Amino acid sequence: MIYSVEEALSCTIIKLHPNRATAEIAREFKDFLFSTIEESNKLHIILEISKVEFMDSFFLGAIVSGLKKIRNVGGDIRLADMQASLLPIFRLMHLDEVFQIFPDLEQAKNSFLGINNTKES
Repeated sequence: MIYSVEEALSCTIIKLHPNRATAEIAREFKDFLFSTIEESNKLHIILEISKVEFMDSFFLGAIVSGLKKIRNVGGDIRLADMQASLLPIFRLMHLDEVFQIFPDLEQAKNSFLGINNTKES
């Protein structure tokens, strides 16, 4: 299983399960993400990525495409529980300036509710 989905108050939480998010699963995940955005009434998505140790450019492209799509309809994708091994990749590609990244799921959820959080970067 690549991911699981939970619904929380104002957001959809997508938990990624593989430790390597690569081209092999990028297309399937992008298709799922797009259908979630198109079919859901919720415009707030959190990607919980605590298990992901490596993410290649294909998978990064899939989540960036999803971000563009959801922002076009007034929504947002936020990242939670990112392992330290991924942060240099996000910084190198300046994606830490594009995505809001939170140290845990609770802070990411609260950010959609307007509760003050400390953003990790």
